[in-house]
Amino acid sequence: MASVGKLYVDGIYARFSYLATWLPNSNLKLGDVGVHQGAEFKQMTTLKDLAIPFRVRKGVNSVDFSCTSESGVTVKTKVAGEAIAGTALPLGSVGMSIQFSRQGAFLFHAAQCIADEIDDKAALGQAVISLVKSGRWEPGWAVIDTVVRAGTATIVVSNSGSAGLDLTVKTPEALANLANLEGGFSVASQSGDILQFIAAKGLAPLFRLSRVKQSLVSRLLGRTSAITFGGPTLDEDPVVSDEEPFESVAPR
Repeated sequence: MASVGKLYVDGIYARFSYLATWLPNSNLKLGDVGVHQGAEFKQMTTLKDLAIPFRVRKGVNSVDFSCTSESGVTVKTKVAGEAIAGTALPLGSVGMSIQFSRQGAFLFHAAQCIADEIDDKAALGQAVISLVKSGRWEPGWAVIDTVVRAGTATIVVSNSGSAGLDLTVKTPEALANLANLEGGFSVASQSGDILQFIAAKGLAPLFRLSRVKQSLVSRLLGRTSAITFGGPTLDEDPVVSDEEPFESVAPR
């Protein structure tokens, strides 16, 4: 059975074509190099440590992301004076009840998100290829080339098959944006095992990874082996000049 993190990462990728940071408060940075295994990115080194310079293209326009898992989550809102059966929300409060019926179900709201990315990926690709040729780049390594930083984010993930979270807020308007810092969110009750970040600042919840195409790595390593083990020197470079060296990494 897939882990909670893997279910979360797969669900976010299916919706936004971004990898989700797991755990959501992990400190990922542009230029981090490592491997993506299951749900987690495991940092091994950095482009800086590998002496590969790069420029950063800063995001300008912000965007909000909002979704829930395809199944296993039910969200009910409540105004003052309304009663919702099965919750601990006080009668006079404004709030929201989030109920989970399966492990890995989630709610994801990220506001005022800015995407920063590595500029000139073609030059980066050629620099990485040089490291592959010299044996300084492991075949499974990938590089973080885009990081999405949220102004605020609310991320709730169920670690158990049945769980629930009741939140109170200051005003009904706050229910439209669960990442709103001014919403005055407060946990009224919780059941089951839940991972929660409520209107949290400083998260980078989404990112993208690129790696040298595996077919290209095989050709490069095959060429290196032939030279290393006494084979004929190959005059022909296996990297075609107009070939895009990188490919995006998807969950697997």
